[in-house]
Amino acid sequence: MRSTFKHQCRMAWASVGLCAFQCAAVALSSATMAATPQGQQRSMASSKALKLHVPSPDWRDQVIYFAVTDRFDDADPSNNNQGAGEFDPASNASYSGGDLKGLARRLNYIKGLGATALWITPPVANQWWDASIQYSGYHGYWAENFRKVDTHLGSLSDYKALSDRLHRAGMYLVQDIVLNHTGNYFAYTGPWSAADVTRNFQLLATGRANKAPSQWPFSMNDVRIPAHRRADIYHWTPDISDFSNPEQERNFQMSGLDDLNTENPVVRKALRESYGYWIKAVGVDAFRLDTAFYMPPASVSDFLYARDGSAPGVVRVAAATGRSRFLVFGEGFGIDKPYEEIQARKIETYVKGEGAHGTRGMQGMLNFPLYGTAGDVLARGRPTAELGYRIRSLMRVHSNPHLMPSFVDN
Repeated sequence: MRSTFKHQCRMAWASVGLCAFQCAAVALSSATMAATPQGQQRSMASSKALKLHVPSPDWRDQVIYFAVTDRFDDADPSNNNQGAGEFDPASNASYSGGDLKGLARRLNYIKGLGATALWITPPVANQWWDASIQYSGYHGYWAENFRKVDTHLGSLSDYKALSDRLHRAGMYLVQDIVLNHTGNYFAYTGPWSAADVTRNFQLLATGRANKAPSQWPFSMNDVRIPAHRRADIYHWTPDISDFSNPEQERNFQMSGLDDLNTENPVVRKALRESYGYWIKAVGVDAFRLDTAFYMPPASVSDFLYARDGSAPGVVRVAAATGRSRFLVFGEGFGIDKPYEEIQARKIETYVKGEGAHGTRGMQGMLNFPLYGTAGDVLARGRPTAELGYRIRSLMRVHSNPHLMPSFVDN
């Protein structure tokens, strides 16, 4: 049985995690008008320029509000139904209509809660409907094109407008991203064999005519076609059956989602190009990396720091836009037992990287061990000494403890 945890979107609340609906108007600041008509014209032109690129803040001081865009506010009903049977606000499995314009018009509300940054679910074009489980990709984690805005959420212009309004309000934009999988376009319907990966392979119905992502090279997803098999864009594998097996964790499908071969240089370059685009075109200030445990640390390091002149790592792309402290923090769902730090050390692997292989990691990871212990102590009656140990442990184990976003609900 597939994990409903992933289908309902793997999400975490960083510092502030409140989804609420309340009217609030956001006014853009206007430039001071010059005295002369010519100066006035220059000032008006300046006020119309979008404020997309701003210096990085000190991320240790930020309070991040996490919003599931489709579930937040529907400001543009015209984009709700794309004709794939995917829109039904009465169903938790379907799209509800929230969009980027809805986020933009509620920024005063979000800022009023004390938040200084907005983290949104992946805005990229998604698989709209998975007929095999009767569920939609409203959450954003089933990509079909990493370089396009999902039509349900609005347009590229809408995304730029949200970035502009955030920056004019002194706030920052955090985009949730996925590197290790696309949507669910293929499956193994019988026994799987590494010796013959074409055996029992099947393309699935998606609620639309296409049975593959629209973006190359991810469109090469039919292992029965020799050219696709040679390209090796995907790990041609079935679902994970043993999450304690590192080989399955990194190379098999999670919840039926098609697992990308992030060791492949072609895949790595396509991912760097795709996400570097959002930094340059929209002015994204930080990334939250979903399901970091399901890809090798070396692939994460390449994504961040690659020196490829045609597709550099995203940290280098961000630096070129004036963001010297671009933040990338990851999700690794690991909760330790009392007085243990096994999961914490695994999480730290993705921050420090695997030193023996010369890799560099992310700036931080979501603080799941602290979340688990805090819940046990504050809500389930465990001894306060366990929380004291956890705090001392996180300061000892983690190289950047103040860049480990903390949260109390999920």
